[in-house]
Amino acid sequence: MNALLQFYLIFYGGLALGLPLRRWQAWSPKLMRAAILGLEVPIFLYSFWILDLPKIRHYAPIPIISTLLMLILIVVSRAWSKKIFPKNPHAQGSFVLASAFSNIGTTGGAFICYLLFGTQGLSLSYLFLLPYPLVIFTLGFSLAKHYASPVRLTLTDYLHNIVSNLTSLVPLLAMSLGLILNVAKIPHWAHAPLVADVLIKTDLIIMFVAIGMTLELKALFKPWPAIAAIQVIKYLISPLLALGFIGLAYGRWNSLPAKIIFIESAMPAAIYAVITANLFQLDRKLANALWVSGTLLLIPLAAFFFLVLK
Repeated sequence: MNALLQFYLIFYGGLALGLPLRRWQAWSPKLMRAAILGLEVPIFLYSFWILDLPKIRHYAPIPIISTLLMLILIVVSRAWSKKIFPKNPHAQGSFVLASAFSNIGTTGGAFICYLLFGTQGLSLSYLFLLPYPLVIFTLGFSLAKHYASPVRLTLTDYLHNIVSNLTSLVPLLAMSLGLILNVAKIPHWAHAPLVADVLIKTDLIIMFVAIGMTLELKALFKPWPAIAAIQVIKYLISPLLALGFIGLAYGRWNSLPAKIIFIESAMPAAIYAVITANLFQLDRKLANALWVSGTLLLIPLAAFFFLVLK
């Protein structure tokens, strides 16, 4: 089946299945957590198990660029949020979180990279994802706390957030185990690629069903100034920055790492931006609107990736 058609079928199909289940939306986070721990963890392990280690120096700029993009977007969005939401720190916080953290995992960039470039593309996309849990559970939570109240998190709070959150800790441990197996040159199961394909697509269907269960269709594009601003950040500023970093790191834009970085740099807000806004009682409706509106724009953008970058 055509890869773009697969993406649309899973994306639309999962959302369509989830919409009639909105009365059970309280189960959505539980479904997501179960999918991460039950399906994504073995995918993380396998992706780092098959990573081409002799080229690791060539791949090293990927997580570095990922981190730089997050940090720069935090600076840009903090300045912009003050103009859009003066004297409204809760809305500012939701805007900054949605701007800084993108859907670069299996519900967005990583899945597109997998469909376009197979397991090698998936492995490199997980390198881009590598700094994400550490940044969101330290700097991300600190920013959320800052906007929620003047009290700042302590170093002990940061460490507790990292080691106590299984959805962050377990994938990191799986990546580490995959690297250990890779370094030890232990061969993987012959049918592992087929199993990984089934796990990835099952995970995506569950995730999109869970997302459909929480969609608020009445306020997808409100408030308009914030919706427009975050699209500029996600789909213009971030990719342009990525192209500059790609030029510095690789000197050319047609290598596989360059394509992975570019795809991942042009992703909408991450669901964890919404989760963090909820945890710290920021502007939940704004966080939902920023996430949903950007995710809908991923649909035509995916067609561009499949037609141009394949």
